[in-house]
Formats: sequence, C-alpha cells, structure tokens
Amino acid sequence: MSYRSNITGAKNELFSTSSKPKAKPSSSSTRPAAKTSSSYDYSKHAAKTSSASSLPKCFLSAEAKAKKEKEAMEARDSAKKAMQSGFFTSADPLAAYGYYKKAADCYKSTCDFKKEAMMRRSAASCQMTNGHFSSAASEYKLAAKCHSNLDDYSSSSEDYRNSGVAWTYANDNSRCGEMLLESAKELDRGGLPGAAAAFEQAVESLCPDANNTFAAFRANKSESDGLGQLCTGAFVGEQLWSVVKHFVERKQLSSALYALGALTEYYENDTDSTSTLYKTYFTSSIVQISLGDIVAAEKTYMEKHLQSDSYLPTDECRIAEDMIRAVKDFDSDKVESLKKERKVNNMDVFVRNLVMEITSGGKVGGIKSSKSKPKPTPAPAPKKPAPDAAADDDDDDDDKELEEAMVDLGAELDGVDVGDDEDDEDEIDLT
Repeated sequence: MSYRSNITGAKNELFSTSSKPKAKPSSSSTRPAAKTSSSYDYSKHAAKTSSASSLPKCFLSAEAKAKKEKEAMEARDSAKKAMQSGFFTSADPLAAYGYYKKAADCYKSTCDFKKEAMMRRSAASCQMTNGHFSSAASEYKLAAKCHSNLDDYSSSSEDYRNSGVAWTYANDNSRCGEMLLESAKELDRGGLPGAAAAFEQAVESLCPDANNTFAAFRANKSESDGLGQLCTGAFVGEQLWSVVKHFVERKQLSSALYALGALTEYYENDTDSTSTLYKTYFTSSIVQISLGDIVAAEKTYMEKHLQSDSYLPTDECRIAEDMIRAVKDFDSDKVESLKKERKVNNMDVFVRNLVMEITSGGKVGGIKSSKSKPKPTPAPAPKKPAPDAAADDDDDDDDKELEEAMVDLGAELDGVDVGDDEDDEDEIDLT
C-alpha cells in the first residue's frame, strides 16, 4: 500500500462515524522514508512567483471589462468635444477635465495603464489651464505611477517633474521637492543619465544654494540664481537624509556633502531638533574626512559645530573631534579604536560603513581607484665606452695644442702697452 493510501486510511479511521470495526493496516505496508531536511523548499515558490506578472490583474469579467472600455471611450469623445471651439462656443477645459478623469478611472478598473496615463495627463493639462494646480499635480502623480508600473521610467520621471512644477505654482515647495525627488528616483531605478543632477535639483528646491554652506561642493551646477525660500515642511529632513544616503552609498561624497549642507540648514532653523542635528554634524565631519580634506573638516568643526552649546557634551562631538585629531596625527590605532565606539555602531548603516572605511590618511578606500598606477621604470644608465689606447693618445695631443695656444695668447697680451696710472696722472695739468 502506498504512503498516500495510508494517509487516506488513517483519516477514515479518525473521522469515520460508522460502527464498523476499524481495519488494521496490512503488514506489507511500508513506512515512508524520512526526509533529510525539514526546511521548506523556497525555490518552487520563487519559480511560481517569478513566472507571474508583476502588474495588477483585472478581476472583471469579459462582459464587464468591455462595458468599462466602452464607457471610457464615450467619456474620452465627450472630453474632446468639450475642448473644441466653434464660432459661438469656446473650449471648456473644466468640463473636459471631468470627462478625462472619468475615462481614466474606467481604464484603471480594466488595468490598462497606458491609456489611463494618457487620460491622466490630459486631465492634468486641463486643470493647469483652469488654474487648479493642486488637482493637476495629483493627476500627474497618478500618471507617473501608471508609467512606473509599465517600467517606463523616463515618462514616469517626466510626470513627477510636471507634478513638482504644478506644486510650485500652488506655492507648496515641500511637495514640489518631494515630487522632484521621486523624479530622480525613477531615473535612478531605470539607470538613466541625469539622476545625480536630478537629486541635486531636488535638494535645491528644498534649500536654496544661497542658504547652503556647502553649495560649492555641488557636482552639477545649476543655471538658477540660487535664491529662494527655505522649505520648513514636516518631512523635509527625512527626504534630504534619503538623498545623503543615496550619494554616500554610491561614493559620490561631494554631492553628499552638498545635501548635508541643506540638511544642516534645515535642522538649525528647527528649534526642536536635537539628536537629528547632532547626527548631521557628525556625518558632515565624517564625509569631509573621507574626502581627504582634514583642514576643511577641522575648520567646519571649530567654526560651526562647536558654536552649538548643546552639541558639546554629546558623544558625536567627542568622537568627531578625536577622529579629526587621529587622522591629522596619522594615529591608526586611535582611528581603529574610534571605529569600535558604541555610538558609531548605533549610527545608520551607510554612516557606519563610511566610518569603517576611514584610514589614518583620511580618505576612504572607495574613493581611490582600485587599480594602482604602475611605477615608472627608471631609464637605464648609459654605458661608458671601453678605454681605447688610440683615443687616449688623441686626447693628449689635444691637451698639448691647447696649452701651446694659451702660452701664445699670454705672450701677445704682455706685448700690449696699456699704460700706467702714473703716466695718466702726469698728463693732467691742474694749473
């Protein structure tokens, strides 16, 4: 009897309500072989999940789906008709927005993200014309999510950027910076060029370069004047900290220091921030040390960080000062002991990893290229010619001729009468 039939028989014996006597299993039945491992095989589950599409599935029936598509097409035609202008009529973007939004919702229910994104963009354009900028920003954001589901990161980044522009018209710099940050993340997810410049643009929208202490460290210079208003939203600090994390993990420390300057300015203007400000001060010192500019790190620490009385008794202040001194003195033992501090281990992972990479010289290992330049081989010294007897005789003859010429020149100079000083004095008549 197979193992599966044994299980069926055991279930019948346990849960059967009949009065028949229970049948004993035959002696010929064999016990199943014990499994070597009780762990679950996740490879089968991964294979099943990987084959499934990551896009949301439409759970509507074919009839309901066709009905929704027909309704969306009717709404789209009504929107186009509302945007047409005639001899006695003009375009009505407000009515067209309602139709475009209805069409987008219908396409959303059918999981047609491409057509939904098109309707969202048209609805946002109508709202921009109407002057309803917050509503337009929301529609652009929904269109960006549709393109993100389709892995069209370029279009998604563009929609997020348009949403940020709409929030700028609505005088909401905090949400503008959030949308610009999402736009940069989409470029980074797709591996598209310009992601670093987009992150720095998002930082500038939250903190203008005029208020940023480390504005000179910006890798991608902007054409704007750097003037604007410092954003004081509730989640600006978290957004800027995510930018710092992005740059540090990719070893773009110059841009990370630029973002830290904006983050420091934000927390210094917030009177309630304490531990977050200390963490920002400490990270700024570590990044400057990692860049190899120990002089700038010490100057920033002395002229700015120490001016905060509440920062002086903290562990961050002590470790930052000891690290600067150890790097200046090339004290590798002190640097290694500071890496084992409990406060360092409690820092964020990317900050802790950056501290662990610091050497006694200051720069982290990831900044320098892994390939060392080959040392130039010295040029071989010219070999001296072997002594030749004939050459020695020629040299002796040349020396003799030179001595004779010098003797003749001396005799000629002796024969020249240049006059004496006494004769010159006699020729002068003072009377």
